Amino acid sequence: MKNWSGTGVVCAVVAKIFTFPMFLGLGGCSSFEKAVQENEQRVHHMSKINTIPTSLEPSSRETVISFDHKLDLYELLDLAFAHNPETKVAWCQSALASAQKTKADSAFYPHVTASLNAARAEQLGALASDKKHLTTSVSNVIYPQVEINYSLFKFGAHRESSRAALSALKAANFQFNQALQDVAYRVELAYFFLDSALAIVKANKQNLEDAKVALDAAQNRHQSGLANRQDLLKAQAAHSAAEFELENSRSAVESARAHLAVAIGVRVSNGLRIMASDTQTIPDVDELENLIEQSLVMRQDMQAKGELLAAKQHNLEAKKYDQYPELVAGLKASRKKIQDTPGMYNNFEAYLGLRWDIFDGHLKMAERLMAREELEIARQQLKAKALGVVGEVWEHFYTLKSAIQKLNSAQNSERCAWESANYAQEAYTNGLCSFTDLLTSQNALSVARKQLVCAQNDLSVSWVRLAYCTGKILEKQ
Repeated sequence: MKNWSGTGVVCAVVAKIFTFPMFLGLGGCSSFEKAVQENEQRVHHMSKINTIPTSLEPSSRETVISFDHKLDLYELLDLAFAHNPETKVAWCQSALASAQKTKADSAFYPHVTASLNAARAEQLGALASDKKHLTTSVSNVIYPQVEINYSLFKFGAHRESSRAALSALKAANFQFNQALQDVAYRVELAYFFLDSALAIVKANKQNLEDAKVALDAAQNRHQSGLANRQDLLKAQAAHSAAEFELENSRSAVESARAHLAVAIGVRVSNGLRIMASDTQTIPDVDELENLIEQSLVMRQDMQAKGELLAAKQHNLEAKKYDQYPELVAGLKASRKKIQDTPGMYNNFEAYLGLRWDIFDGHLKMAERLMAREELEIARQQLKAKALGVVGEVWEHFYTLKSAIQKLNSAQNSERCAWESANYAQEAYTNGLCSFTDLLTSQNALSVARKQLVCAQNDLSVSWVRLAYCTGKILEKQ
C-alpha cells in the first residue's frame, strides 16, 4: 500500500477499504436473514433493550436501544444492517423478484384442474295422456372432472419470458447489495459528522479556557493599575463569545446524533454515543483510470442496470415470439352418475392442436412496440448511469487529494497559531504587548482549531465518498 508522496498526512478515518460482496447469485438473498440474525445477537449482547409504546399505534412497540459503552463505526454498521427499514424493503423486493421468476417458469409445466360438479336436471319427454302437456323427469347428477392443459411449443416465448424474469431477479439482488451499501454510506457520513461536531465542542472548550486565562490576566493587570478598563471589557466580551460558541456547538452535536440515529434506523436517545475515530496514516488510492474501471464493474447499481437492460431485451424477444401459433395438448376425464340410472357414464378426451390469435385488435403489436421502447429507455439509463459514475469518481478523487493538502495546511496553521497565542499570553502578562494583540492571537488560534477539525472531517468524508462511488465501504483493520 503506497503513501501520498511528501504529505505525511493523518486522518480520522480507518485506513483500509474492502469490496462489498458483489454477487448474491440466484439464492444470494437468503444469506441476508442469517446475517441479520447474527447482527441482532451481537446487538443484544452489547445492549439493554427497552420497549416503549408509541402514541400513534398503541398496539405496536418501538425499540429503544441503549448501550453501556461508546460505539465504534463497525458496531454502528451492525446496528444499521439489523434495524434499518431499507434493508428489509430491499430483501422483500428481492424475494418478490424470486416469486416472479417462479411465476414465469410455470409456463413450462402442465396445468392440472380438478372439479366436482353437482346438478339437478329436468328432461322433457313425450306428450302426456292428456295430449296437452309433455312428460318430465327430474334427476340429480354428480360428476368429478380432471383436466390437464400443456403448452408444448411457443417458438421460444416462454423461454425468453423466463430469462427476462431471471435477469430481473439478478437486478433485484444487485439492488439489495446496493441498499446495504447505501445504508452503510449514510451511517459512515453521519458518524464522521457527529465525530466532527464533538471535536468542535472540544475545540470550543479549549477556546473558553484560553478566554478565561486572558480574562484573569486582564483582571489582574487592571487591579494592579497596569491595564485600563477597556482591556477588561474586551476580555469579558471575548469570554462571553466563547461561552456562546460552546453552547452553539453542543446543539450541533445533538442534531448530528439525531441524523446518525435516522441513518441507523433506531430511535434517537442519549445512549447513542460514539468513539472518536482513530487517527491513522491514510493509504494511497489507485490511479484515477483504474478507479473508474473498477467502479463500472463493482458498482452494484451499475450491475442492476445491466441486468434490467438484459431483462428488457428478453422481454422484447418474448413479445416477438408471442405472435406465432402455440402448440398445445390436453387431457380431460370425467365420470358422471345420474340418479335413478344404473351404471356410470365415463368420458375421456385427449387433444393436440394449434392455438393462434389471428387478430386481437393490435394488442400484441402494441405490446411489442412498448417492449421496444422500454428496451431503449433501459439502454439510455445504463449509459447515463455509467457517465454519472465516472463523473462521481473523478470529482471525489480530486476532492480527496485536495482534502489531504488542506489538512497539511490546517495542521501547520494550528501549530503556528498555538505558538503565537502562547507567546502573546506570556508577553501580555509581562507587559510586552497590548491586550488587542493577545485577543488577535487567541482568535487566530480559535479559527485554526476549528479549521483543523473541518479539514479532518473533509478528508474523512471525501474518503468515504470515493470508496462509496467505487463500490466499496470501509473495513476494520
